[in-house]
Amino acid sequence: MIALGLHGGVTLGQHEPAAALAVNGRIVALCEEERYLRIKSCYGMLPEKAIQACLDIAGIEWGEIDIVVVPGITYDDVAERWRRYLVHLYGSCPRFERVHHQTAHLAATFYGSGFEDAACLSLDAAGDRACGMTGTATRAGGVKVTREMPTENSLGYFYTLMTYYCGFADGDEYKLMGLAPYGKPTVDLTRLIRPSPDGWTFDWSFVRADPSPKSPFEPLYAPKLESLLGRPHRRPNEPMTDWYRDVAASTQKLMEDCLLSLVGAMRRDDPGQKNLVYAGGVALNCSANKHLLGAGYEHVYVSPVSSDRGLALGCAYLGATMLGDQPWPAWDVYLGTAYTAASIEKELKANGVPYREVRDASEEGAKLLAQKKIVGWHQGRSEAGARALGNRSIIASCSDAGMRDMVNAKIKYREEFRPFAPSMLQEAVGDLYDTRGGDDFPYMTFTLDARPEKAAAMQAVVHVDGTSRVQTVRSSSNERYHSLIRYYAALTGTPVIMNTSFNLKGQPIVETPRDALMTFFGCGLDALFIGDFLVEK
Repeated sequence: MIALGLHGGVTLGQHEPAAALAVNGRIVALCEEERYLRIKSCYGMLPEKAIQACLDIAGIEWGEIDIVVVPGITYDDVAERWRRYLVHLYGSCPRFERVHHQTAHLAATFYGSGFEDAACLSLDAAGDRACGMTGTATRAGGVKVTREMPTENSLGYFYTLMTYYCGFADGDEYKLMGLAPYGKPTVDLTRLIRPSPDGWTFDWSFVRADPSPKSPFEPLYAPKLESLLGRPHRRPNEPMTDWYRDVAASTQKLMEDCLLSLVGAMRRDDPGQKNLVYAGGVALNCSANKHLLGAGYEHVYVSPVSSDRGLALGCAYLGATMLGDQPWPAWDVYLGTAYTAASIEKELKANGVPYREVRDASEEGAKLLAQKKIVGWHQGRSEAGARALGNRSIIASCSDAGMRDMVNAKIKYREEFRPFAPSMLQEAVGDLYDTRGGDDFPYMTFTLDARPEKAAAMQAVVHVDGTSRVQTVRSSSNERYHSLIRYYAALTGTPVIMNTSFNLKGQPIVETPRDALMTFFGCGLDALFIGDFLVEK
């Protein structure tokens, strides 16, 4: 049986449209509209190109789909809007079901985890009139909701309005997280939100209401926030000062305290449960996620598609269960489109780009990294989610801090305080980082503390607070990328490289070979591998 999960912009505020296809319970494709349209987050847009990409990957026709599932159960007219859209595109609409936004998040993380049972948590700003859910799940019994949290008590809204106050925009919460270690948590924000025994209490009056925002690009905070703090908001592109660094640090610390209070309550409610699964936009905060590793659970899984781009995945999983299929775990996130050698070479020739075909891209790439070259790496199927995980990546040596500054200045054109992530051989992570009892971190969903004696050898990927957003790489999940790092380790003695997403500031991660070429020639990259083809400047 075939289930199609969809998410898209039925309203302007909805973002990150995507499509996911489950065949007999197995996710065979997960595609994001922004990659194909080349518009980051695609606010208010529907997943036309993502749907077609899923069909193409699976090699099926529209008429073979048995069910379509979308979030939006609290929207009275969402079903009819989707039906008309799909009939417009394809001439028909199969069985159609709606589910709760937060339930879709829970399904994405639980079924993706592969756990037999788990405590489940979803947290974001808002979705279907809720800012989060807790639940329990078993593979036999599915997901059971135990608590729904109203939007008016949103931890995600708190973090987003403080992101606006510090001069960033919607979707820039990761920038506030990256800025936080440069400040001190000395600003009292407990008038806005404070931990409580079962989570937190948020004062919604600090969210602007007169008039309330209708566009995600309008500032979210009420004027009373500036009055409370005694300082005006930072205007975008103004110099960063210690005040805003301290606000960022205080926001991060308070958010972590609230999260841990909720998770502690979940532990008390079900003390025998060993597994925690977590999704929603708040779950992108990998600095906070580090603290979950010591929160009493033996195993913690954070979905690699935690934000709304993962709703389609959860909907596909729920659709599979509605059809009587047993969902398969998501063994990896390489679920997008791949490009044949013939199509890559055709693109190179069409653009008059000098290139050569190499025998072993991993070995050649490692040699360039050892020579301090900055390399674009476009391989295989594109990865789903906000993080590049070795198939659409910019990679470099991480042995000196100067490389971090060079990539920020010449390639990414972004704020100097933002960190880069390391990709490392899975078998080396315990030697390089305090893993808090874990041994595999494949999705950059946690930060870990670098071991002080190892940090000097990987300065470019250790943040100012001594942590890194770690990706471990196994040959079983990405053989070519694992080989690249292994060759690099043989040349340098260091089993870790810098990895950042293959894009420029404000753009989506590249999807096609053409996207890779345009980005390559639009920045200071030294070399580009697309499959086995090498382009150099």
